[in-house]
Amino acid sequence: MNSSSSLRERRIVAGFFAIWALVSIGVATAIFLAPTAEHLHHPFVDTRLGSAPLISALAPGAREGPASVGDVVLEMNGRPFGELLRASPVGLRADVPNSYLLEKEDGERVLVSLLPEPLAWAITPALRVQHALLILVGIVYLVAGAVAFRQKPERRESFALFLFCCAMASQITSAVSTDLLPWGWIRVAVDTPLVAATALHLFAVYPVEARWLAGNSRRLWIPYGVAALLALLSLAGPSLALPSGAGPKLSLYSLWLAFVLSLGGLALARRRQSRGEVRDRLDLIFLSALVAFLPVMLIFGLEWFFETPLPHWPALCWTFSFPVAAAYGILRRKPFEFRMVAKSSAIYGAATLAITGIFAFLITFANAVAGRLDVGFRWFDITFLFLAILAFNPLRERLQALVDRIFDRDRQGYRVAVREISDAMVSMFSLPEIADRILLALTDTMGVERAMVLLLEDDARSLRANASRGEWEESARNFEILPDHPIWRHLWTRRENLSRSDFGDEADQERSEACREVFDNLGIEILVPILYGVDLLGVIAVGRKLSGDPLVADDRTLLRTLANQSSIAIENAKAFDEIAKLNATLEARVEARTLELRETQAQLSQAEKMKSLGQLVSGVAHELNNPIGFVHANLQLLEEYVQKLLDAQERGADTSEFREAIDKLLTRSREGTQRVTKIVQDLRTFSRMDQAELQDADLNEEIERTIALMEPRCRNCIEIERDFSELPPVRCYPGQLNQVFLNLMMNACDAIEDEGRIVVKTRAVDSGVRLEFSDDGPGIPEEVQSRIFDPFFTTKPVGAGTGLGLSLSHGILERHGGRILVDSEVGVGTTFALELPLVAEGAS
Repeated sequence: MNSSSSLRERRIVAGFFAIWALVSIGVATAIFLAPTAEHLHHPFVDTRLGSAPLISALAPGAREGPASVGDVVLEMNGRPFGELLRASPVGLRADVPNSYLLEKEDGERVLVSLLPEPLAWAITPALRVQHALLILVGIVYLVAGAVAFRQKPERRESFALFLFCCAMASQITSAVSTDLLPWGWIRVAVDTPLVAATALHLFAVYPVEARWLAGNSRRLWIPYGVAALLALLSLAGPSLALPSGAGPKLSLYSLWLAFVLSLGGLALARRRQSRGEVRDRLDLIFLSALVAFLPVMLIFGLEWFFETPLPHWPALCWTFSFPVAAAYGILRRKPFEFRMVAKSSAIYGAATLAITGIFAFLITFANAVAGRLDVGFRWFDITFLFLAILAFNPLRERLQALVDRIFDRDRQGYRVAVREISDAMVSMFSLPEIADRILLALTDTMGVERAMVLLLEDDARSLRANASRGEWEESARNFEILPDHPIWRHLWTRRENLSRSDFGDEADQERSEACREVFDNLGIEILVPILYGVDLLGVIAVGRKLSGDPLVADDRTLLRTLANQSSIAIENAKAFDEIAKLNATLEARVEARTLELRETQAQLSQAEKMKSLGQLVSGVAHELNNPIGFVHANLQLLEEYVQKLLDAQERGADTSEFREAIDKLLTRSREGTQRVTKIVQDLRTFSRMDQAELQDADLNEEIERTIALMEPRCRNCIEIERDFSELPPVRCYPGQLNQVFLNLMMNACDAIEDEGRIVVKTRAVDSGVRLEFSDDGPGIPEEVQSRIFDPFFTTKPVGAGTGLGLSLSHGILERHGGRILVDSEVGVGTTFALELPLVAEGAS
């Protein structure tokens, strides 16, 4: 039973105790629910705890004799009655009378002869109800202890509670009528000292460790050794020549002593304890033990010392409240604030009793006055009683409302504080200011000795003291909690408050000591995390209350609300600081970013233009190759004809034929070089790479040059139709517009798979000029038309297009102050319309 026992050993010991309790409950249940005719019993029922068995009921066949209720049974068949109980009623024989020595109330002793009776006569309906209730209480004990031990098997207090509950379950189900149960007296003789030992064990380890234990768990063997000795004396007392009843008396004394020592130890621990939550638990256990066991101990004492046949089964039934309260205290780290409930209930009860007394006095006084005045009318009493009943409830409700206001005063103050803090933190953007406001609310509203706010440092990820109120040592003001500390991990992962009681039962002793060290160094009672989303922003550390009262549920609610409000304010303050820092460098960063985007845009534009020119050159190359190849062939022929001309001259022959041939070759070569020159001039004029300023341009000529460059690509299968009108000069960037014309022409060629037609129409309009490029290709689906001007959007296969052509064309038109429109129908074709002002916006 010491704390060093392994969990396996504890479970073995707990198993033996559970079997002992279950056997007692099972035997009691079997006997009282289904007694058989073979079970015999004395012709009377006695009530006793020791050497004074008093007759409490007589069988019908024994009522006419000298025996009577209240007689003391001294002997049976010449032997002390107490010794025979160890043999249980099984030793009785039917139709064989037994002689009993009885002692009357006046001291007279009478010897009577009585026959045993079937057990069924003794089990009356009233007795059956009594024992059913006691069996139920025993089951409550066993279940409460089992739940606590199953939930917390590693904790020594849950183990001690289970042992105590098993002993009490066996004692309760056997103690009322031991003579009715097989081996009932033997179980009581064992259970009485065992209950005393398990009680000392339980109160020595819970709620706080007793001083006599002094950290040495081996001392818990002492009460169990004494219990074994007392049980042996009770069972073998006559064999050891001890006085009759000496063993049971000592067992009862041990039970009384254990009760007094346990309650006294709890009271002393309560006086020495300064921690609020531990005091709450001490109060809970002390009051529940006092209320549960004091009545039954008093009745046992009266029955033992004064031989009063008082029924103690109701008091035994009442003890069920203790195992429930103890199990609750062990399983719950924070017991409910029962002292506040008890206080308010007492005031409510006193107020109701006071009002009832006042009305009773008034009714009595009214009756007396009516009697003196000789008012005998019955209607007077009825009327006064009716008025009293009407006035009773309103007065009681008003008094209870007054009590509610008294008890709700702190709660109302908390609500006001939360409202004020919420309003104030909206306009706070400084972390020190927010921390000071939290601490002001804690010290003024809750009345705590000290409080501190620790905020998370982004660089080190540690919690460092930021602001404090109250008396703190210098080391505490510079305190920090590192991210690998168990407290840091608990607050961040579990996202809940951490108080001293939370790590009191921690299995990891190293972790428990690390947490306790922080609480002791800071002198605090609770840590409340400041959380925002998944982030831990800080911690509120709170010390004891100036009043010494523990932190109750309302206090924790206020702390949680403060933490929630401050998390929003802290995040806003951090965002405000970030914005302030960004504003300091925002203009420079925007300018740098804008320049970077412009450079990127220029690179993309140039890349798209080079791609278009590359595709254009692939078509123009063939156009250049024809005249160049023709000139090259003519030069070879020219060389031959020149040589023939020289030879004819030397011979003095006619040279006219050769001269005509040479003239034709030179003329044709000149035509070829002129064609090459025109193509190169068109390319140079088309690109305008050396002209980056606005110029007056004839857009019909610019479009014609683009068509001339595109004809080699379209000559075989695509017909290009021109529908030009006279256009006024347009002040623009011709090179950029040629890029647009080329993109539209190339897209039209790509759209026409086999044979088709491209129509280019130019018109002068009021706002400037309108240029239309139409094709009879497959058209553009309606759901795609809204995206064709988006950068990098393309319907061409991968590698066949970049998706920048139309986007760049759209940008060029916008820079000129114009716009590009699309009109397409699937299966019919597509028309791109360009609307341009006569003067680009850059020129104006």
